[in-house]
Amino acid sequence: MTNTRKPSGRLYTSNLPGLKKLKTQADRLLITRAGAEISNVEPVRALSPSPDLFHTYLDEWRDRPDKSWWPEYERRFRRELESEEKLGALRDVYKRLLRGQDVALICFCKDHRYCHRRLVGEFFEGYGVRAEELNPVTVEQIDLF
Repeated sequence: MTNTRKPSGRLYTSNLPGLKKLKTQADRLLITRAGAEISNVEPVRALSPSPDLFHTYLDEWRDRPDKSWWPEYERRFRRELESEEKLGALRDVYKRLLRGQDVALICFCKDHRYCHRRLVGEFFEGYGVRAEELNPVTVEQIDLF
């Protein structure tokens, strides 16, 4: 994706509740492995974690109280972003941004800090695009029980 033009479209990341903060006519792309159809949202399964990574998360990491698993998840997903399937989908998002279209990358995770949507958004930083999270978690949640 070498290009000298800077995209004029804006990139957002969000979960479903955060979409109420979206004040633009953005292309809404659901970047999850599965999920019900959502009106006015285009599924882009290629930008979701692989079935192997997704099931590792579900089976081994999801219920762990700490986030010690996150560095491994991040390493594996960043490597997945180098696959032809994901690069093709990333190019499509970048072309939309170059045309001046705003794009929102959506998934179901509550905390963007431990979510692949943040990693997909960060991919574009090397191409002059900074993703804005619409529903950021800004404080650590403490489990009381």
